[in-house]
Amino acid sequence: MGVPLNIDWQQILLHMFNFVLLTGGLYILLFKPVKSFIEKRQAGYEKQRADAAEAVKAAEARNAEVSRREAALESELEAMRKAAQQKADAEREAAEAAARGEAEKIIADARTQAELQRQRIIAEANREAAGIAREAIDKLFNERFPREKLEGRQDEQTDS
Repeated sequence: MGVPLNIDWQQILLHMFNFVLLTGGLYILLFKPVKSFIEKRQAGYEKQRADAAEAVKAAEARNAEVSRREAALESELEAMRKAAQQKADAEREAAEAAARGEAEKIIADARTQAELQRQRIIAEANREAAGIAREAIDKLFNERFPREKLEGRQDEQTDS
């Protein structure tokens, strides 16, 4: 037989066929399940990534909404503070005006009372002055014209 190195082609073909069967069986038994497991795992990771991205977008949207609401509340709060300050100022001014009016009324009443008292004092002083003047006139009159002289004159006038 003339085959160099004692090679048996039938054995080589059987080993090759055995290798093809082993490779095909391993492909079917191991590679396909592992490949589908890896694909499912990758799909799960992709889904998690997509869910996380969606959650991030939702969180950013909520954060933007909260920021917008916060700004709106700040402006509303500032408007309420201004309104409260204006109301307080208006009430303070009204109270001050009422106090000024009350003070003016008290001052006007005091002036009226002072004027009445001044008039009473002047009238009393005039009465006293008139009384003193009458007494002084009576005294001077009595000194100049004593009663005895007057009575004598009256008698003379009635006699004539």
